[in-house]
Amino acid sequence: MNAPVPSPRRTRWLAVVALLAVLVVLAVGAGLYVGGALPAPVPPAAGPFGYTDYAQALSHVRPSGDLDFEGLLRDRASLERFVGSLAAVSPHRQPELFPSPEDGLAYWINAYNALVLLQLVERYPDGVDASWFGGFYWGHAWPVGGERLTLYALEQRVLLGEYADPRVHFALFRGTRGGPRLDGAPYQPEFLDAQLNDASRRYMGDARHVKLEDKTVHLARLFQDRRQDFLAALPEGRGGNVLQFVWAFLPDTCEERPGCDTRGDLDRACGPQLDRCRVDFIPEDTSLPDAANTAARR
Repeated sequence: MNAPVPSPRRTRWLAVVALLAVLVVLAVGAGLYVGGALPAPVPPAAGPFGYTDYAQALSHVRPSGDLDFEGLLRDRASLERFVGSLAAVSPHRQPELFPSPEDGLAYWINAYNALVLLQLVERYPDGVDASWFGGFYWGHAWPVGGERLTLYALEQRVLLGEYADPRVHFALFRGTRGGPRLDGAPYQPEFLDAQLNDASRRYMGDARHVKLEDKTVHLARLFQDRRQDFLAALPEGRGGNVLQFVWAFLPDTCEERPGCDTRGDLDRACGPQLDRCRVDFIPEDTSLPDAANTAARR
């Protein structure tokens, strides 16, 4: 007796169901990948964990924050060794090696910045703009202490999810000229509080990020995108004014950065409550912070 032949309608329905099932599996897998929820192999550690190799790579950061890519390419092996060491050691896998919150936070900031730096070296002369839809931050995952982490997962799940210090936003190098500047030395747990304050002051003292014109304060779009993080750090909580956070890290004078705006400038223009000014959010310069390009423009 011959088996019944499925009707064309039923065949089409089964094909649609199978396609939807495949799409669901792909979507779940992509979500796990981007969110950093997939495991990664853990190689044996090559030696005690430290930041010496990373410091060598950072020696090619200019005082302006631009990068000497020629020097970085020569020292690529140092950067790759440090990134390789992340695969074997992390605060999640060996918390005993990172006993304080400062130990852990310094590790994760350095890890994030080193991965951005390595990706720029690998893509050079292309930068962040060469990736579609922000893929620079979520399109690649690295093994970090048994986890496969994208830059997105590192920032959102680990750095902001576990530590929630808004100053971290100014310490994370995003591979762009208009973003937070890469420091010329690794973040160290014993100096972390001072380093985070310095990173915040550098950011606020840069006219590309904070610029006062009459009664308008032009702020980098970072202050709009992460507004709730900054407001939560204020004594008033989430009902405050983001300019209060900005004010806390503005310089008192502009001796080191001529042309910057000071706390006194903001007070005079915006009033004691900083409520007399209009805030305008400006886009970030996403070009590559290449020292060679800087020299060519002069």
